Amino acid sequence: MRKVLVSLLLTLVVFFAFANYLGYDATGKKGGTLILPTLSGPRTCNDTVSKETSSSDVIAMFMSWGGTLIERSAIDGKFYPALAEKWDGPRLTKDGGMEIIWYLRKGVKWSDGEPFDADDVVFTLNEIYTNPDIPSSFKDVIRSTNGYLPKATKINDYTVRMYYPEPFRLALRYLGGMYIFPKHKAESWVKNKKFAEFWTVDAINKKEIVGLGPFIPVEYVPDQYVRFVANPNYWKKTKDGTQLPFLKEVVYKIISSQDAQKLAFEKGEVDIYSQRGTEFRGTEFNYFKENEKKFNITVLAYGPAYGTQFITFNWNNKDEAKREWFRNVHFRKAVAYAMDKKKMIDTLFNGLAVEQWSPVSMASPYYNDKVTVKYPYDLNKARAELKLGGFSWDKNGKLIDSKGRPVKFIIETNAGNTVREGMGNIITAALKQLGMDITFVPGDFNTLINRMLNVGDWDAIIIGLTGSDEPQGGRNVWAIDGSLHFWNLSPKVADWVDPNAYWLPDFEKEIDKIFAENVRILDDNVVKDYWAKFQKLASENLPLIYTVNPLRLFAWRNTIKNVKITMLGGTTWNLDWLWKEQ
Repeated sequence: MRKVLVSLLLTLVVFFAFANYLGYDATGKKGGTLILPTLSGPRTCNDTVSKETSSSDVIAMFMSWGGTLIERSAIDGKFYPALAEKWDGPRLTKDGGMEIIWYLRKGVKWSDGEPFDADDVVFTLNEIYTNPDIPSSFKDVIRSTNGYLPKATKINDYTVRMYYPEPFRLALRYLGGMYIFPKHKAESWVKNKKFAEFWTVDAINKKEIVGLGPFIPVEYVPDQYVRFVANPNYWKKTKDGTQLPFLKEVVYKIISSQDAQKLAFEKGEVDIYSQRGTEFRGTEFNYFKENEKKFNITVLAYGPAYGTQFITFNWNNKDEAKREWFRNVHFRKAVAYAMDKKKMIDTLFNGLAVEQWSPVSMASPYYNDKVTVKYPYDLNKARAELKLGGFSWDKNGKLIDSKGRPVKFIIETNAGNTVREGMGNIITAALKQLGMDITFVPGDFNTLINRMLNVGDWDAIIIGLTGSDEPQGGRNVWAIDGSLHFWNLSPKVADWVDPNAYWLPDFEKEIDKIFAENVRILDDNVVKDYWAKFQKLASENLPLIYTVNPLRLFAWRNTIKNVKITMLGGTTWNLDWLWKEQ
């Protein structure tokens, strides 16, 4: 079986090594500014520091698209050449490891005119992403079963070997998609052990950021906008010789509420509404669909979203009582039974959503409905679970724990996201019916993320994660040492966690093992068994209690051309070859 799979991999390599890059066949006109809405501004421009989409969206502009070794097409799901014009592997080596040989495109320049070569790739992998002194989410997902990280070796100026001491089935996907840092800019920061301070948001206005991606940030006005200009040295050209990107500029317009974003789209102040397709409410969809001609827009629904939205609890809460409640699986099951998902679907999405129970997207080939435990809305079952967990009610109907302490805590979410605010109101109302004393408080998104990961002064949060068809992309969330394992951060990851109060249940150890071991398996049927066990464990123990999965809803102005919505991509997956009719 191993020989067959390796042969198949090599066959695929031969095909894709000679394929054209994405955008080569595109047609369009140069010029124009694309205006996109965002709820908040960035906190950093450094990929290793970024923990929030408000930052990662900005970073992607100058590090993603053609700024990686390979790109994945959202049309056919296949990988295509980018900075690597071809590659050999991934293939097994005689010592039992795995390697990929990348052949870099010659003549590519950074946005500041400096040449791009193998030194940048080797430096990025060896000195940044696998550097023990530089934590990052990317390091979490490229770690192999036995904890090995890949190593890059320069063969010559335009050839790089990347090697694992053992098989890693996602090597091509993750290493090929690695964001590459400019050695000539970043090396001194690494040597001085100050890399976390590299490319703060101040670097935008100082014009310090350089990239290989299609757009470079040049202006940031807090609470107003981030402006990007086309990379003058972007390497892609269409087959007729036109340099990409077609667009002259992109602007992220900061609009702090969904209602205000809707109004801005209606007025023509932004060109795309919900480029991810996950924050679009059903009532808005119907309104815009009915007015497509009036507003000169296209509105489209396309399958369930890959992302997830959920409520989670802080197992390392500094309050001992809250720690005990939140670690109690019967408490979490009670909350799950109190989740009125049908009401969320009807009132927040106008029917354009489905109930979500699994951490794996329903659109993924690894989704397994049969093993996933479900908790349909039932307050009587919720009360039964609370009794099993040692809870009871005082004479006034208030919920108390086994020590007589009233159950009281705060639920938070990011203000301006009216869907999550609506979820919070529905969840809070149900939990109050169970006798809990709940305060629901929406707040600033970036502040919330910082407190969640770096401070720990929170009880419960309604938030979401982006996703994909590959569950392993969530390793930084589900692994015990994951940097986004926010409900139960390890003391080794977060210094605010008290090691004496830290608790690690068996199911977490099992899930950690699944994320470690599945990547060495090359038989996809066996991989599916791993992910089935993961879904069973996650739904039985509920560290994250899922809400609903909206259909992917998109709306864009008809002046924006080359939009190609697919199961894998939204309105901007091919940003470097979108164009705007003037």
